[in-house]
Amino acid sequence: MERIQTGLASGMAAAAGFPKSKPKRPDPQQDGKNTIPLSICPDARSRIKIATSKAPEIEASHLCIGTWSWGDRGTWHWKDDELPAVREAFQVLFDAGINFIDTAQVYGGGKSEEIVGELIADLPRDSVVVQTKWHVSPLSSNNLLHPVDAPVRALKDSLKRLKLDYVDVYLVHGPIHPQGIASVAEGMAECVRQGLTRAVGVANYDLDDFMEMRKELARHDIPLAVNQCEYNVLRRYPEMSGQMAAYREMDVVFQSYSSLAQGRLTGKYGVQNPAPATRRFSNYDAADVQPALDVLGAVAMAKGKSVAAVALNYNISKGALPVVGIRSAEQARQALGALGWRLAGRDVETIDRRSFEGGKSMFWQQG
Repeated sequence: MERIQTGLASGMAAAAGFPKSKPKRPDPQQDGKNTIPLSICPDARSRIKIATSKAPEIEASHLCIGTWSWGDRGTWHWKDDELPAVREAFQVLFDAGINFIDTAQVYGGGKSEEIVGELIADLPRDSVVVQTKWHVSPLSSNNLLHPVDAPVRALKDSLKRLKLDYVDVYLVHGPIHPQGIASVAEGMAECVRQGLTRAVGVANYDLDDFMEMRKELARHDIPLAVNQCEYNVLRRYPEMSGQMAAYREMDVVFQSYSSLAQGRLTGKYGVQNPAPATRRFSNYDAADVQPALDVLGAVAMAKGKSVAAVALNYNISKGALPVVGIRSAEQARQALGALGWRLAGRDVETIDRRSFEGGKSMFWQQG
């Protein structure tokens, strides 16, 4: 039970599970494939549209500020004296044109939402796009006793922490909710009807469950606008399974979290300095990851970019909207470096040759 609770709080390991697994090479025939047209080259002030049930659509930046680490002590070892650095980083991104910020009820036990609320308190409400996620724990009495109203009750609590009247996007955080999809869809639809959120989506869903949720939401005349899954050079499963292409066909925004593999794709970690053990997503031996890092480093040097910027541009090139964790102004600047240019096809092909297919977990990361 303790392990389950810990997993629910931290998001569990997706690509590799708790034990480290041996990486699998994707189909070589897919090297350099599945990219969006080079004519699509978003900068910091470019906007992507997220579908709503009532006009207008939401216009969000092509990069989203990830806030899992804000307030989280278990995985990210948050310290309260980090807040000034986070505030500076947010200002760097906002001033550049990034208007999209992602949080969740479970991040830091609600502390992340409180920090987001503090950072945006003095901004015009229409200048920022706020996304949070419903905590889907099967151990939650709220979810068990109020199968339809649970998302509504939880979102009202989120709004108090955020100090907002509504969020722009509300996601089902994962597929492990104890109630069925029809009940969840009804609850999410009620959030829209009450004006608590403008758009709804899911996270960590496979395509089959996504399509079922989409069908159930359509009964309420509400589009399913987003799926957010782990995706990066070390986990291409959503791409290789055809899910990302399917979402593009439906005009669904596919968001990638752990876009830098919890720091492994920044150049900070390597064989001599492996990532902390608490960062379980994309959890492979550092020696197995090194060839991918070497390629990213070589491309970064040739482009005059940071390794992180190249890794994020890779996600953009594949059609993902990266959610990237930010804790410092330097990380903010590296993330901004991913925008306004595109990797050439040969560069994507070279990176693909050192990428991993990744897997899925029936407990959490199904998509």
